Amino acid sequence: MTNFQSRLLIGTIYVGATVGMIIWNQLTAWTFLGLIQLACLFEFYRLTTTLSSLVKWVSLFTGSVVFGMVIANQDSTVNIGALVYMIIPLILLNLVVLLTTPQHDFLKNTLAVLAGWIYVSLPFGFLARIGNLIFDPSNTDLLPYYSLQILVIFILIWLSDTFAYLAGRAFGKHPLWKSVSPKKTIEGFLGGMVATVAVAWFLVPNWVELNAMQAAILAVIVVVTGTLGDLFESQIKRSLGIKDSGTALGGHGGFLDRFDSILFAAPACYVYLRFLAVM
Repeated sequence: MTNFQSRLLIGTIYVGATVGMIIWNQLTAWTFLGLIQLACLFEFYRLTTTLSSLVKWVSLFTGSVVFGMVIANQDSTVNIGALVYMIIPLILLNLVVLLTTPQHDFLKNTLAVLAGWIYVSLPFGFLARIGNLIFDPSNTDLLPYYSLQILVIFILIWLSDTFAYLAGRAFGKHPLWKSVSPKKTIEGFLGGMVATVAVAWFLVPNWVELNAMQAAILAVIVVVTGTLGDLFESQIKRSLGIKDSGTALGGHGGFLDRFDSILFAAPACYVYLRFLAVM
């Protein structure tokens, strides 16, 4: 199998699994996003820490609890105060087991563990929460689930990546941020922006309860923050002197390579949809 065939196969499986698990039902969506969160967090810790197996697994478990806590904080449905009380002992346990790390790595490991929860676990929690946002005030369901509200974020990111690549190949001359990602160009970024906004304007209102202007704004947020997420992960890899975050996805690299845009886009999209777009 050639490298192109391998990338095509893995890409097809990735897209199919994402669409299928998110659309199936809320439980499969949460499970899928939780497992991806765990895989990304594992890669992040493998790259940035020298944790023992015990500390790593406690940190991964805590990150998954952080992910679940964000999902469970359904405004008036669940009392966030109770959730905070539940996670504080777990975080304290995590800090205690971190004391077992060597002194010369202690500060680096501790900061990396905390950063992993913020960088990976929280964004995936916000992504899952997007599926529970209510655009229709007449909906009185306790915990409604709108799968397309999550899926549209993925679709916009896929569109942005695809059109940015095509525009960059065809017209790219000026680097977007040469020291971080030499292959990204301003022309590619703008091409991805225009195409994604255009698709969002005409199609997204047919999928979720947004008007054309709200959909276009959402697309702009996705393109800008998704690109920043990509650049951020590229800077992490450059600082470590590596090309990919892992090899789990073959020619696509690791899980962080595949989901880096989501990590910045999801929280931004949640804030926009929750506090600005939802009336």
